[in-house]
Amino acid sequence: MRSAVEIEKLVQDHQAGLLRYLRFLGCEENLAQDLAQETFLATIEADFEVRNHKATSGYLRTTARNFYFMWLRRTRREVRLPDEDVLEASWAENDGNDEGELYRQALRNCLAKLTQRTRLALKLRYGENASREKISFATGIEPEGAKTMLRRAKDKLRDCIRKQVGE
Repeated sequence: MRSAVEIEKLVQDHQAGLLRYLRFLGCEENLAQDLAQETFLATIEADFEVRNHKATSGYLRTTARNFYFMWLRRTRREVRLPDEDVLEASWAENDGNDEGELYRQALRNCLAKLTQRTRLALKLRYGENASREKISFATGIEPEGAKTMLRRAKDKLRDCIRKQVGE
């Protein structure tokens, strides 16, 4: 059995990447959190031998993907995903060896180009899960205007990030 320090290190080293992978598969945020927790518990209970970062990440992704597929079957939901080989190849291409740092840096650069009001709206919506009404009040625009601002900001960010990472 692992020590608490080893378990904490395993979670710290792999949690962010595992959550990104589950979101990549299509999980909602809360489901991704639950499945990541189940994945870590199963890995600890199986007394998985941690060898290196890449092998451990692959094992955790496979375990999490299996939990996600079991959840889909249990809830009778149908999601069309490519073959596992295609998923892994796409994940490796986009996440690369930098654990997605290229995309995070691009996001930071692109956020800096937005107006302060737009950044505030994004922070409220995605950082605090605020309602349109709260965003509307904080930014001084109508709720429908807040909805439009968020949609346009997401479109701008997506285009900006794609340009920066060379897609």
